[in-house]
Amino acid sequence: MSKQGFLNKHKWIIHALISIAASFIIVVITFIVLKHYGRVGQEYKTPYVVGMYFDDLDSIANEELNLQWVIIDSVYKQGQKGGYILRQDPDSGAMIKTGRKIYLTVTSYVPDNAIVPDLRSLSVRHAISQLENVGLHGGRLTFVDNPHHVVLEQKFRGRTVAPGRRLDKGAMVDLVVGNGNGKAESIVPYLVGMSPSKARSVILSASLNVGAEHYEEITDMSHAIVYKQSPEYSGRSGASFGSYVELWYCDKSVVAMEELERMKKKQLEDSIRALYEPVDDEENSYHETNLKDF
Repeated sequence: MSKQGFLNKHKWIIHALISIAASFIIVVITFIVLKHYGRVGQEYKTPYVVGMYFDDLDSIANEELNLQWVIIDSVYKQGQKGGYILRQDPDSGAMIKTGRKIYLTVTSYVPDNAIVPDLRSLSVRHAISQLENVGLHGGRLTFVDNPHHVVLEQKFRGRTVAPGRRLDKGAMVDLVVGNGNGKAESIVPYLVGMSPSKARSVILSASLNVGAEHYEEITDMSHAIVYKQSPEYSGRSGASFGSYVELWYCDKSVVAMEELERMKKKQLEDSIRALYEPVDDEENSYHETNLKDF
């Protein structure tokens, strides 16, 4: 049988070959189109922008990537200029295609508000806690003669501030406190190793004031810790209410962890020794109250 006769008799073979060839061509064309419009294989690493300011993002070479920066959240940070980038999504190094949206969390341009709580009749410790819970800070403590060791008045910039008033978050509220009956003395707390915000809170909660603060070669305040205080911790009361505690800060990376552990051990030993040394009942009550901080 001739070739022509064979093909005429089996035309289905020709149709099958044509269908296979057409399918192959369609697949190739589809792949080429998808590669062109979907940018298959054309992925780039997400740039690292945390720590930059939103207004400076144009300085990143963005012609090829054509990225879109989208702010999805803002957080108030005291003392921090608005637009400072805190988080990004996707993270740096993630593979993305051009035209991708990068979602950012930045510091707010306008301070958030906090509602001043009613601190009157609260203990100093409780009042400081209440302020911190709403985003405010305790300021200066002033003590006056009063049989009750509680907050008598709350002030902002020298004037009485009523509960319910709105202040910028991070604002400091001063407190007028009664000196109570008996000894108006407190134990100077152990502060070495604490962050500035924690140290200030502990000092105020002990019915003392924050004195001069010294910062030594610190470039990032998030790494600052107390390495020295005056008066030093002794485990015994003797500091008058409202007296000042001076602080020295350094970068925690320059303080050996062994030294911090040694200091903490000494703190514990001093606390135990103070509890068992002969003291009168009134002073003993001060120990029990203040040692709750440690």
